[in-house]
Amino acid sequence: MAKGIFITGTDTGVGKTIIAGGVLRALKRKGVRAGAMKPIETGCSGREGDLIPADGMFLSEIAGMQEPVELIVPLRFSHPLAPMVASELEGKSVDLNAVMDAYSFLISKYDFLVVEGAGGLMVPIMSAGGRTDEHEQRRAQSAYFMADLIKTLDLPAVVVARPGLGTLNHTLLTVMHALEMGIEVRGVFINTAGPGCNTMAEQTNPDILKRLCPVPVLGVVPYSAALLSGAASDAADAIADSLSDEALYSMLT
Repeated sequence: MAKGIFITGTDTGVGKTIIAGGVLRALKRKGVRAGAMKPIETGCSGREGDLIPADGMFLSEIAGMQEPVELIVPLRFSHPLAPMVASELEGKSVDLNAVMDAYSFLISKYDFLVVEGAGGLMVPIMSAGGRTDEHEQRRAQSAYFMADLIKTLDLPAVVVARPGLGTLNHTLLTVMHALEMGIEVRGVFINTAGPGCNTMAEQTNPDILKRLCPVPVLGVVPYSAALLSGAASDAADAIADSLSDEALYSMLT
């Protein structure tokens, strides 16, 4: 069994958190001692001087974890922006050592760790900097991206995609870039994050992705009405119900 999975997306707002919650719930049902981590969360709300990461706390609740927020979401920012931008605006450094320390603790405690990223693969986490030679600067990577974090954690990835128009391009670009970087991609979930319109794109995209995508389409996750009422835990249950044993096996092994 793999030690964990990194859930990324083709974009922000594709439903990574609720898919991660559904995966956690399904694993718990199978008797897997699964934990959760969201290394970086932006757009956190302030409460009594602390930043509360809603996504990370939701995953912690689904997993039944007792660890402090500093371990589950080690880096938290208030601005709902890419981590590099939020950290610069807030004058806070991006401490990757804190991420790795938290990850090392959690991966040693749980049988399987579901790690959720922020946005997609090319979301910048922090500026690379350090180069002064103009030619070398142009050649050098300009930032440390979410894909680099996946490589650092040495985890396979699962991609969450939208069902509608544009997802063929977004999904294939995401998967192919990950593979080019040497990231193992276990598969793609097409997540219906809102009430569907049943467009022609939504009807045809799953089969087209199965034909064109170099990794498996693990499933098409239906929209859960529980999300509309704010019952995210019930939505996680509904998503867990929709996940096949084959999809779970693909993520675990």
